[in-house]
Amino acid sequence: MPRDDASVRRMIVSRIEDETGHGDAVRFINETLKGPVAAIFRTLIPAFGDIGGTEFYDTVMASSELLHGCIAIFRRHRDAFKALLVDNRGRQVNDDFVRLRCGRSIHDIVAMIVRTHAKRHFGKMLGGDPSDPTSKAGRLYQAMSEYLIHDWQVKLVPHYAPMPVHKVQEMGPRLLDIREAELLDAITAASGPPSPPPRTLAETPPPLPPRFEVAPPPSSRIPTGAGASRLAAPSFSGTPQEEFWWDAITDRNVAAVLGSRSGHEMRELVAALAGVNDAVRSELFAGLSLSTFQAAVCLCTAFRVMGRNGFASVFGMPGKPQMVATIALRLKKRNVSSRTELKALAGLVEGAVRA
Repeated sequence: MPRDDASVRRMIVSRIEDETGHGDAVRFINETLKGPVAAIFRTLIPAFGDIGGTEFYDTVMASSELLHGCIAIFRRHRDAFKALLVDNRGRQVNDDFVRLRCGRSIHDIVAMIVRTHAKRHFGKMLGGDPSDPTSKAGRLYQAMSEYLIHDWQVKLVPHYAPMPVHKVQEMGPRLLDIREAELLDAITAASGPPSPPPRTLAETPPPLPPRFEVAPPPSSRIPTGAGASRLAAPSFSGTPQEEFWWDAITDRNVAAVLGSRSGHEMRELVAALAGVNDAVRSELFAGLSLSTFQAAVCLCTAFRVMGRNGFASVFGMPGKPQMVATIALRLKKRNVSSRTELKALAGLVEGAVRA
């Protein structure tokens, strides 16, 4: 599944808040990490044999190298953890973006772990309480927290710590484009003091641009326009992948770009999206660092342009990986990334598919 950036994280949390309170979910995850997860690691790594759960958790969270290694071991030996990787119906979850029984996905949990490690490291290196936004550690964590998402960032945390807060704020989502510690160090070294705000005479601010509005759909169609809430759409029950894509395409921001569809069309679309091949995940989702909602707009646009059969022949199983790679390359040349606005993305994808 695609990357889940900061806006996606906030959406996921808001959707499940009623099912599992945020604090309850965090406590459950921490207890699981210190209990069953620590026990599994003790069977996989003899050196952890005599370390209790809380000590294991604190030791790993304090070390970028250890934490990175443990996440890599989890990836390689996922089967050892399969008893914990189930949804609220007890079904096995093999996708990092499908919610587990705790109400969070593996991707959410990894992001939580990365942020916890960053908090501890920032507090140790910069001083102060990283939960206090007035402290030095807290200012940096507050500026960076929404960009602490991926497991590969664990090894970069020691290189994030020296970055000036104003540079982090200036870079914003571009931080996610940098995976090399040396490049982060060079950016930090080249960072000067923050620029003073420009001195301008008071003036009337320009009017805001008009909002993009979508006309309300006819009553015979699923209300997925900009003014509709997610709760207005009919409930959907299927495989975890189908439920994931249903949630994505009924998001109001996605629906504002894609427009409304009948119930039959929605189910046909969800089935197609749930059956995409591995090349789609590696070339489009991971290759372009697309968020969940961006991926939904990308695939739905391709489905509309290519039709059901054309979409299935390229993006389905087994599909045409070379053609998927070609489309991904066209999008990359059009500078498509996690920062591409959804409405603009639809037009770029249509152009790439038709080229």
